[in-house]
Order: sequence, then structure tokens, then C-alpha cells
Amino acid sequence: MRQRYPRFHPGPSAGRLDSFSERGAHELARRIRTAWANVGWDVEVRVERIASEEADDGRSMAHFTVRSDLLNGLPQRRLEKAAAREWPRAA
Repeated sequence: MRQRYPRFHPGPSAGRLDSFSERGAHELARRIRTAWANVGWDVEVRVERIASEEADDGRSMAHFTVRSDLLNGLPQRRLEKAAAREWPRAA
């Protein structure tokens, strides 16, 4: 039986992914998008800069967040190929 939703992993990533960094946030966004696509859903995921802080030596550190169009943790749109497979169009 095909799984309808990606497996839920509560808590921090096992790979110690730093999702506050730009690189880590983009990786997390990719993982979310891919997990939902693998079960037939289209999810919009974007990375946004949320804050910057100045270090004592004059450097600036940025923090990023991942936002999506999931509502209550659930997607809203099927992928085109998955929708066509499940709901054949009437002729």
C-alpha cells in the first residue's frame, strides 16, 4: 500500500542540520519539498531571512527560516502526474 503522507520525524534532525543558516534552511526546504513530492503532493517551500546580529568583531550573522504553504501540516495541491493517476478526467 502506498504511503499517503511522509513519515513524521519529531524533534531535531538526526543529521544535526543547522536550519538557521542559509545553507541549512535551503537543505531543510529541499527535504520537505521532496518528502511531499514522493507521496504525490506539491508543496511550496521558501527560505526567508528573519534576523541579523552583529558579532563582537564586526561580522554580521544572519538567521533564516523555512516557510511553506502547508495548512495544519497538510498540503493543498496534488502533483499533476499524481492527480491524473488518481482522478482520470472525463472525456
